[in-house]
Amino acid sequence: MQLAKFVALRLGAAAATMFGLVLVTFLALQLVPGSYADIILGPQATDTARANLSKEYGLDRPAHVQFGTWLLHLLQGDLGTSLRSGQPVASEVASKAPVTIEIAAIGGAMALLFGLALGLAAALAPATSKRRTVLRLSNLAFLSMPEILVGGVLVYLFSTYVLPLTVGGWVPISEDPAANLQVALLPGITVGLLWIGFVAAATRGAVESVMSEAYVSAAAARGATRRQLVQRHVPRNIAIPVLTVFGVYLGYLLGGAVIAEYLFSLNGLGRYVVDAAKQRDYTALQGGVVFAGAVFITVNMAIDILYGVIDPRITDGRSS
Repeated sequence: MQLAKFVALRLGAAAATMFGLVLVTFLALQLVPGSYADIILGPQATDTARANLSKEYGLDRPAHVQFGTWLLHLLQGDLGTSLRSGQPVASEVASKAPVTIEIAAIGGAMALLFGLALGLAAALAPATSKRRTVLRLSNLAFLSMPEILVGGVLVYLFSTYVLPLTVGGWVPISEDPAANLQVALLPGITVGLLWIGFVAAATRGAVESVMSEAYVSAAAARGATRRQLVQRHVPRNIAIPVLTVFGVYLGYLLGGAVIAEYLFSLNGLGRYVVDAAKQRDYTALQGGVVFAGAVFITVNMAIDILYGVIDPRITDGRSS
């Protein structure tokens, strides 16, 4: 299978997955108990008042009509209008997403940098050395760090003592890069620490696997040094498992970002979606979920394509 055909198949799969996400999101919201009228008017509202409000926002129309209208608007890049604020959801998402994206970028960069270093060091350390034991225990420690605990500790420390980083009060990077970094580092660390452990575990497993291969042993027998073996065989072989972990990280991020955004009082996409769900703002909730899903699907599609670039056997339909 040639690369172009492989890419076309991945694009088709991504499109199908995106449609499935849109459909499931809509159907799930139809099954949620309660309504926007319940939140706005309260439990004492009359049936007439509820009916009038539902009619005003088009919530009284048949489900298939609502879905068709929403899908048509989506295809035109229109995420609808928020029931709460009356503002376009697209503009609200555009103002919230940079917060979550920056937090994700900081956490992801930290996870890749430290996770790769920790995994490589643990895999290449002598089997009976104390260093190997310490590195593996460090990996386990990172895997045992939930965001709410890490974030809570950081909030307490940096809000109680005079320390160089700031809790809350988001500053856009376009306005003041230094102030932005002071605010963004703590939530970035919060969502990134746990994933250092996952990246390290994936890296260590991949390195140990490739270093135990017969062709590596044969190269060593021919006089290749350990450094030469690592440089020749490790980078390509660890790329796919590390990319896989990174793709999972992006899917997990929405949940992790919600915790970080609440802890550090940031108005990001995760918090926006949760608040919309609480207030039954269906349009905002649908728009936020679809945007986050589109980003996740797009990134994972790109990762799938990278698999084919890294290992041509994948595009040829060969597994070995």
